[in-house]
Amino acid sequence: MPNRGKSAANAAVFRLLDEFCSSRDEPLANAGSPRWISTTNGGREFLVRARLTEQISFSASTKVARFDLSNRAYFISSGLDAPEPPKELTTEELDGGILTAFLAELAPRPLVPPLAIRDVVEFADKLSTPDYDGHDPSLMRDLFPKIQVFSAENLLPEETFKVFFLICLSDRRRIEQWIDQQLADTLMAMTELSASSVPYEALCRALLDMDPTALFLTLYRCLESLYAYAQAKAFIAAIGAEKNWLEMAEKLEITLGWYPREEPSLESLLGRALPEDLHGVAAALKEPIPRGATESSFVAKKIYQLRNAIVHYRPLHHKVSIKRVDWNRLCEATTRLVRHIHKECSV
Repeated sequence: MPNRGKSAANAAVFRLLDEFCSSRDEPLANAGSPRWISTTNGGREFLVRARLTEQISFSASTKVARFDLSNRAYFISSGLDAPEPPKELTTEELDGGILTAFLAELAPRPLVPPLAIRDVVEFADKLSTPDYDGHDPSLMRDLFPKIQVFSAENLLPEETFKVFFLICLSDRRRIEQWIDQQLADTLMAMTELSASSVPYEALCRALLDMDPTALFLTLYRCLESLYAYAQAKAFIAAIGAEKNWLEMAEKLEITLGWYPREEPSLESLLGRALPEDLHGVAAALKEPIPRGATESSFVAKKIYQLRNAIVHYRPLHHKVSIKRVDWNRLCEATTRLVRHIHKECSV
């Protein structure tokens, strides 16, 4: 939205509150009256000119978005708490214009009950209050889940979801629902990898999931994205083509219906893994690698069996117990696998 109308944006914010209270049988006395959030001159410029360029909605109240104004990217979140923002970002004050733009575009559900909203919103409006100059942005902010603003200069669009990931990870470090600090540190290093090769949006959702299998499956997807690597590279060399292996794999699947078989492809990838990472996976699964076994083959089979046990519900997969898994150490070791193998395949 290149030009956001101030009146329309403010109307959207207060309509959100009107409807929230009305749906709970406590309509506001000044519902529909002209009301707005007071702001500074800089905030007015943001409200009118800042473009919403990307967003993720995790729930009715937990959201994160990127707005762009001139050469600066603003990252605004609700329902998250990043006490230590990523080093790439600068913490910004929540101006009334920024608040209005975010609430109008993302419409997070209010955090407080209608009575608390009434105390703030019914206090004044344009029709009933002399010298009305808008509602206090700090009071309006407190009606919603915690809202934070960070910014970065000259940030490429493709880096957006990587920053979203860092904000979500900072929130998880704070509450430690199941992700411990050791795993969080390892996940932080994931951002060394290209945003084009890692599904950072899916990783964001997995971080906020209470179920650790969600993060494991997303990390598995990071390996799955490389399944065609070895065979596509071999095919390119055989025909003497000059193509990117990803492009070649896509062409082969579209034109010939070819795609790599999962378990052999996983085994081939893990042949590039570091032995300590393979042993880390095995230890987390409580499945020590037998003496004389090929480490990559054994671990690939165990990872694939666990993946199938999570996503399928067939008698064959009931034999794999997910209760014995140390999920922090498994996700830590799998993250290390992903980082190392992605780097190997980018050479």
